[in-house]
Amino acid sequence: MDCLYQKSYTLDWPIVSEIRHVLKHILTAISVKHQDIDAAGLVATEYLTNLLRHTKKNDKPLLFSIFKVSNQQLRIEFKDSFKSYDIFNNHSSNWEIDSGELVEGGMGVALIKHYFPNASYNTHHQFNTFSFCLNNIDKRPTLIYIDDDKSQLALLKAYLSEHFQVICCEDIESGWQEILTSGATILLLDHKLKNGTSEPLLKRLNQSNLKINLSVVMLTGDDSEELIKRINMLGVDDYLVKPVTKTRLLQSIERIVHRFSALKYFVNEDRAPTKRELETYNAYNFGSIISQMGGDFCLYPHQHSNAVVIGDMMGHGLVALKESFAIKGFLSGCLATEIPLKTVLPMLNRALSEQRLCKSSLVTLLIIYIEDNRLHWFNAGHPAPCVINKQGRLEQLVGTDPLLGLNDQHQFKHYQYELAEVEHILIFTDGWLDNQHLDEVDQIVSKLNANKLYNEDFAYGLWQASQVKLSEEVDDASLIVINKH
Repeated sequence: MDCLYQKSYTLDWPIVSEIRHVLKHILTAISVKHQDIDAAGLVATEYLTNLLRHTKKNDKPLLFSIFKVSNQQLRIEFKDSFKSYDIFNNHSSNWEIDSGELVEGGMGVALIKHYFPNASYNTHHQFNTFSFCLNNIDKRPTLIYIDDDKSQLALLKAYLSEHFQVICCEDIESGWQEILTSGATILLLDHKLKNGTSEPLLKRLNQSNLKINLSVVMLTGDDSEELIKRINMLGVDDYLVKPVTKTRLLQSIERIVHRFSALKYFVNEDRAPTKRELETYNAYNFGSIISQMGGDFCLYPHQHSNAVVIGDMMGHGLVALKESFAIKGFLSGCLATEIPLKTVLPMLNRALSEQRLCKSSLVTLLIIYIEDNRLHWFNAGHPAPCVINKQGRLEQLVGTDPLLGLNDQHQFKHYQYELAEVEHILIFTDGWLDNQHLDEVDQIVSKLNANKLYNEDFAYGLWQASQVKLSEEVDDASLIVINKH
């Protein structure tokens, strides 16, 4: 077996999110279907959740691996030296997948066996191994083809289906939705459509960070110099003048996607700590700010022991991560000089206005600190904090200034809130809500049991309650829950 990925983790709640990220990125990169990616994420989450609940000492490593068994089969494996915990024998149940009942443990066994009947758990030489296999892997790259001519859609799909998983779309709106969700690496589109051209889609694509992983081929019946110049300016990798032969089409696509043929996956070996102390408070960190695989970032200034800085770079994944380095470097330099926190946003705002940083990206930033039993914050376009009081009632605080870089003369306001009756403080990036298609935080909090509102398990329960299918994650998502020791 070829090993595609292997890493040792310390077993804790945040690694569940990190392993989900790894599964999504690697399985998407090798063109595993979305339903299989979702099933793998769901089963891995179920197994790790059971392991966390029933393993008292978590100081031993957990080895997570993805193996290529054959061209059509992958093996997902978790190996540990904890006390043996066979989820299949410890939780027998008559639970049915379509019963609608939630039965802890028994539900997990039935869920795992429903998606992967071949899943197994065994113990050998004091090592426990849980594994399952993804079968019938379709390794053909995913291609989106946009054309409002149904006969042309059918013809080119027949041309391409041997080599690609082809998604056909009859308009640019449905094409855009597939670009956002399908993980496609190739976009083939007709220039002239019944309601105009496909140029608006290319302009929208260029305003996002999606283009870096997407090769674009344009079909056109017009070979005029003016049109060719215009579509080249829109970032098209190649254009073909119709009518086009099957051989010419395949040659064009093969040439432009060659640079994406290798599997490239960024792995950060230094995962940020899950729990941080803010004088008399604890801060629990979840999501992209822990795995450090996207545009969300977080800083705990050494010079301000009760402060947190959280930011969100426009975009998603590794592209946004690269852009965030410049912002983090600038912030680290500012904070190292021990300047007052209230001056950080104005300094960064001027740098962005003068285009000394991140010329083509937008960033939101929230700086909070706790002093004299009050929450203080400065906010540039970021979701404002939420608080949950001792009676369990959630309040969305108000206090957000404009995005950075829009007006170098803007005076950022200083917001405050009394913490005497507050049990938890929540700060997060907008992806945390966007991935769940929710507008309000209390829609997530309402999923939790009331008895979790008064202990630190609330932080882990809240993050767990907010997880979605891997294919539905359209943005980086991060959450920090702050409560007293």
